[in-house]
Amino acid sequence: MLSGALRGERRFSPAGSGASAGLSLAAHQADDYPARFGSLSETLRAEFNIETCELAGLAVDADAAKALGLFLCERHAAIPVKMENGRLFVAMGDPLDARAIADIADATGLFVWPLLAREDEIRFQINKIFGSERLGSIESQFIDEEGHRGNRLKSDMASDARLRDAPAVKLVDSLIESAAIARASDIHIEPGEKTLTVRFRADGRLSAVQKIDISMHPNVISRLKVMGNMDIAEKRVPQDGRFTDVIQGEKIEFRLSTLPTIYGEKAALRLLYGRTARFKKEGLGFFADDLEKLTGLFSIPYGAIFITGPTGCGKSTTLKCFLEELNTGGVNIVTVEDPVENPIPGVNHMNVEPGAGLGFANSLRSILRQDPDIIMVGEIRDAETARIAIQAAITGHLVLSTLHTNDAAGVMERLVDMGIEPYMVASALSGIISQRLVRRLCENCKEQTLLTPEEALLLGVPEDAPAWIGKGCGRCGDTGYKGRFAVYEYILMDEGQRRKMIKKPEQFTARARLRDGAGLRGCGVRNVREGNTSASEIIRALKVY
Repeated sequence: MLSGALRGERRFSPAGSGASAGLSLAAHQADDYPARFGSLSETLRAEFNIETCELAGLAVDADAAKALGLFLCERHAAIPVKMENGRLFVAMGDPLDARAIADIADATGLFVWPLLAREDEIRFQINKIFGSERLGSIESQFIDEEGHRGNRLKSDMASDARLRDAPAVKLVDSLIESAAIARASDIHIEPGEKTLTVRFRADGRLSAVQKIDISMHPNVISRLKVMGNMDIAEKRVPQDGRFTDVIQGEKIEFRLSTLPTIYGEKAALRLLYGRTARFKKEGLGFFADDLEKLTGLFSIPYGAIFITGPTGCGKSTTLKCFLEELNTGGVNIVTVEDPVENPIPGVNHMNVEPGAGLGFANSLRSILRQDPDIIMVGEIRDAETARIAIQAAITGHLVLSTLHTNDAAGVMERLVDMGIEPYMVASALSGIISQRLVRRLCENCKEQTLLTPEEALLLGVPEDAPAWIGKGCGRCGDTGYKGRFAVYEYILMDEGQRRKMIKKPEQFTARARLRDGAGLRGCGVRNVREGNTSASEIIRALKVY
């Protein structure tokens, strides 16, 4: 049978329980899954005359799917794609599962024709077709139970608690699973006057996925607080918690935050996917010639390297990718972050604790007494931390950090404004990277197009320049985009630049901005020409006007 090889498992465990993830070969969990799937497809076609079904490019017959129903679809990881001449064509993760085929035939009364499909695409289609039905059923169950409870004069308190929590548990589990299938980075649960709105952030964009009766709000928040080991009785102040969940074989860590609003507590969950989802530097979006230069930059054993850009532009991810490469075992690497996300085995990670008087500056002083070779500071927020970091870089440590500035040249201005002397900034700096995240066109549905006159004008290219758009398909959730990558510019410091900065810092930064101000746009245009993203996405992300 194929079920052991192609299916994952899902179970909940509180943070720190050490629950191990189940086995799954979903596309986002195993780098060699496409090769294995292709080999399996050829074997099934040759031995059993079972064809492969590409759900990403197929319009699934919703009526055929609903004829089978949500329960059996989820139970057997199967989705009917069409009915034809008394036959039901069913995409399955395991087309040799005789019990599943028999169950589907008994339920529909049709002859079942199994097809092989990727299980992640099957789950996406199930969620797309039945997501609203699943949540609506849970909501109806909750409202019915509330009505029955109101008519009872006496009840067993333990039984009553189970009835109250069961729909909320199902709802929260369903939302979490749907978010993981969509590869969302965040879940927002927002109470309004009459409805509870659920929104997912995927590829940097927020979109509403469900509106729920407001009566479920207290139970949903209580369930999340229990999962996050938070105080369910405290509703007046913000709280933070965390928990882990295993969804389709992948271990995901959740950071939970609640915030009191005028209509009740709002919840936000950050999804941190497991090590299988880690980026490699080659997947960040750097072109090969630039990546070679940046790899050389990070190989220098001393100096300061800053990555800059707005919140959410992937600064920490870029640093962690290069940090993993530097983690060879022969160096002592210490990081101080707020908070630590995606810890790297072999690296010493430290959380700042402002409530205990442990900020970035104090932490950095302590780290310097730990004989570090490489130090990563999550963010330079104040003059004291900046000065300690710059001094550490001058005295022989490799210091990596982030700053919030609009471009690469702005890092030097910001450090000088913080009171660091220009000669110290020039001596410490090895390089600066500025980046933004843009959405990547879906490889399954992208097609070549022509730029509009306005797009060509804004990007400074001819109207007949090559460009691409995404039509939208099942694999990308009909958005035309799947995943994100960095558009960037960088400054590599050398001795000549250091001397210029020391003599005339304002003139140096102005020239750097003139040279590199078009760097982000130039990188964006290059990505448009090569079909990595669309012109409209570059204009939106870089705010070109």
